[in-house]
Amino acid sequence: MSSGHFKAKRGHYEEYAIKSEMRIVTSLARKQAGRRSERPSKTPKSQARVTKVVGTQSPATVLVVDDDPSVLRSLKRLISASGFAVKMFAKPSELIASEIPTSNACMVVDIDMPEMTGIEMCEVLKGSGRGLPAILVTGRTDARTRLMAAQSDSVAVLFKPFDKEPLLDAIARALALSTTRSI
Repeated sequence: MSSGHFKAKRGHYEEYAIKSEMRIVTSLARKQAGRRSERPSKTPKSQARVTKVVGTQSPATVLVVDDDPSVLRSLKRLISASGFAVKMFAKPSELIASEIPTSNACMVVDIDMPEMTGIEMCEVLKGSGRGLPAILVTGRTDARTRLMAAQSDSVAVLFKPFDKEPLLDAIARALALSTTRSI
């Protein structure tokens, strides 16, 4: 067996191991989400987030707009496991055409999408009186993208890949803005 063949085979096994670990983590997250209502959150910071934002009559809604189906699935799992209602959209036009909550809601929006940028979509919604606090996410780190993000009025800008805590903290801040704005 050549060393190139061995390296390719080893890479395949490593990829398989990573996917297996992700399945296990996803499975554990689903189990934890099911048990979450039975016991309180362990960290005071998480408990404060849940009490402050989700402690309203119905769960807060997070609208997620991203043209990458795998990112949509991942974000839906993470956000819904944290106690929020999630609505997913693969295109800005789908969100614009949908019914958007007026309060207790926020958006997680990819900056780079085929139809229009996430920032342009937020401006369209704001112009029609249906704007919500937004968290921008992007995999691009070029100067143009950073400048656009800095000039937006988003609650936060997260660069992919990002950890769950910064995302959940940004969602909590955005929902607090949404709730106080509608009163």
